[in-house]
Amino acid sequence: MSLLLKILPHKVAERIWPDPVLEKKYVAAGAEFGDAVSYIYMGECVGFEGMLNTWDVWEREYARRGYRTVSLDAFVELGGYNTPLGDAIGKRREAGEEPIYHAQIYRKQYLGKIEPAVDLEKMMREGGTQAGVYLVPSTEIEKLDNEK
Repeated sequence: MSLLLKILPHKVAERIWPDPVLEKKYVAAGAEFGDAVSYIYMGECVGFEGMLNTWDVWEREYARRGYRTVSLDAFVELGGYNTPLGDAIGKRREAGEEPIYHAQIYRKQYLGKIEPAVDLEKMMREGGTQAGVYLVPSTEIEKLDNEK
């Protein structure tokens, strides 16, 4: 299979994965991005947008196959704090239920818009501790509706 994947365009390769393999790739990408977001108070790390793009690719394919997508909140809990997804993963959407693209919500609402709550350069130079207030990003629709 790996030789086949080397010669197929990326978009075709994604579509040939069986659902259980796709789900593992989606969860891994979401957990990696969720881990990075769990440290967002320090700012966006190197490769942050690339991780978002990877999660977005797998999320779109997962949704295209009829599954409910998983919120950023759940992936932050998984990637940042090792909290299992439980029954949030592997659920099919109901007939007529529109998919929710959490990666796109993050891109629109938060990407490049969250300022670091700590000044790492100052901390490295002077030592000591810092405190600050920061936004914890969410893509859960109920939370987004309450923020408006």
